[in-house]
Formats: sequence, structure tokens, C-alpha cells
Amino acid sequence: MPLLKLLSWVITVPLLLTGVAHATVIDLDSGPGLSTSLGPLTVAITPYPEWQANHPTNPGDASDHSAVWISFADTGYNGSVFQPYQGTTPVVAVLDTFVTDPGNLKLNVWADDTADVLLDGNFLMHAAFTQNTCSGQPIGCEPQDAGSIVTPISAGTHTLEFLMYQVGTGTNTSTNPFGLLFTGTAPADPPASAPEPASGLLSGAALCCAVWIGRRLKSRQPHPTAPLCA
Repeated sequence: MPLLKLLSWVITVPLLLTGVAHATVIDLDSGPGLSTSLGPLTVAITPYPEWQANHPTNPGDASDHSAVWISFADTGYNGSVFQPYQGTTPVVAVLDTFVTDPGNLKLNVWADDTADVLLDGNFLMHAAFTQNTCSGQPIGCEPQDAGSIVTPISAGTHTLEFLMYQVGTGTNTSTNPFGLLFTGTAPADPPASAPEPASGLLSGAALCCAVWIGRRLKSRQPHPTAPLCA
């Protein structure tokens, strides 16, 4: 390949690769410290044996398994705070506020007994007021009863709201616990000014190659003819 053509490829290919955007995400997971409508922040609780286990795989980030069951108090399995039946009246709202770029919100939600899910006050999924083990359908508490949500989201600050319901009629936390579990992602692109490390290496290699090829081209140029002496 002629050296000039090789030089053009050495410079062009790394520049093209440098422009490839690699999107990142914000992980949204239930855990201690989230705001609630009752005042106290959320706490981690012990899941009932038939509930979806703690640490489910995040639907938008397979490396994330940090979500755990939560409530406004220790209302989980064998917990110290019993939440009695309230039917179709919400017991508590759990709030998660975050800042995102445009893209898709992905979310899996479980609750005992069930829950509404809202984004900025708009319903994404409604509670299911049936009774089996929890609701027996999405949104419920067993692994197969996850409420799965994928919806477009705009850039800016947003708030997820989970309205939790207690429909069970048991009289203690051993037979009638109460809680929420969710995991998901929102889009977050990296800053345009921060190139990928691999792209930086490619650009550096291209510069070295360009210098070497330039020297080769210079060495191939014929020497000017010496002037004739009078």
C-alpha cells in the first residue's frame, strides 16, 4: 500500500472510533434511606420465604444486584412492626428522585401485597387487588409476579413513586408481612469531553505512526541537484 494511503487510514480510523458513544446507566434500587410519605426513611427488612429473594438481577444492568426488600419500618417477615389490613387505601408512598438523560426507564417491581408505580405523578403500572400469595399477579411478591416496566423518559429530574398496599388479613408479621422491592435503570450518557481510554490509546498510536510514515516519505524525496560551479 502506498505510504500516503496508509497514512490517511492510520489517521482516519482512530478518529472514527473516538466518536463512538458508549452509554452508561443510573441504577435505581430499593434500599435503606429512601424518602417516604410517612416521614421515616426506608429500612431493609427480612423477606418472607416465598417472596422474590433479595438481590435480583437489574433488568437494565446485569452487573447490579444491590436491591433489597424495604419498608417504612421493620414490617418484614418476623419483623417488629405489624402493618394491618388497609385494603385499597395506600399505606405509604416510597419516593426515589434522580436525574437522567433521555432514553428508556427499565424497572422490575415486587410488593407485598401490591403497589402502584408512578413517574412524576403519572401511573406506569397499577396495583392488583387479588389475593393468593400476595396478589398472585403483577405487581405481587413472588418471583413470577414482577411488574416489568419499560417506558421512554426525558432528560431532567424525575421522581418514582411506589404506593404500597396491605390487603392481607393475617394478624402478625409471620403470616402477613409487608414490603417493597424494585430494581432498574435510567439512561446516563458519559460527558462528551471524556474520551474512552481505548480511543485515547488508538489516537496516540496513530500519531506515532503518522510521524514514522512522514519520516519515511521525507527520506524518499530526491536530493536537490547541486548547483554547477562557474
